Amino acid sequence: MPDVGADADSERMQTLMRRFEIPLVQFATRITGDGERAKDVVQETFLKFQRNGALSHEAEPATWLFTVCRNGALNVCRKEKRMMYLDEELIESREDEQPMPYEELEEKEAAGFLLRIVATLPPRQQEVPQLKFQNDLSYQQIAEITKTTANNVGVLIHTALKTLRRRYGQASKDFLPFNPRPSDENEP
Repeated sequence: MPDVGADADSERMQTLMRRFEIPLVQFATRITGDGERAKDVVQETFLKFQRNGALSHEAEPATWLFTVCRNGALNVCRKEKRMMYLDEELIESREDEQPMPYEELEEKEAAGFLLRIVATLPPRQQEVPQLKFQNDLSYQQIAEITKTTANNVGVLIHTALKTLRRRYGQASKDFLPFNPRPSDENEP
């Protein structure tokens, strides 16, 4: 007779992996600076989650997964005595519609421009907004992951956004988007 509990756990684990694998890899990549190392950290995170029995005990696994992933990524960096944050690579790409080549180039330049500005922030001010806006975690979940208070999370996000607005405004004064002229139908 098949073990119904094991099947349910296996299905729940598959669901969690589908939901959290990509956000965890993105998060770990920002910390380690290396996508392959990040994938290893995420794989180890899921193994720990399963081994520690958290599957049956965790009502909200996001906090547990991001905390263990963060600690694993930081351990990798400590072992290598370095911490890098990506500043020019977009991790997630979507193909909803094919943009015009100039639109794609403009978008990549703007994203790279913004990521370079984000990279000037202190690591903590990079990490907390990423957890909030890219992974949609609550202030309380972020506080537990980063071992701080929810109020401090709010302050870090506010300070980061204020700094980004100011730096973007200063740096983008000369940044003009490319707008092609519409073709004139009267031309031969």
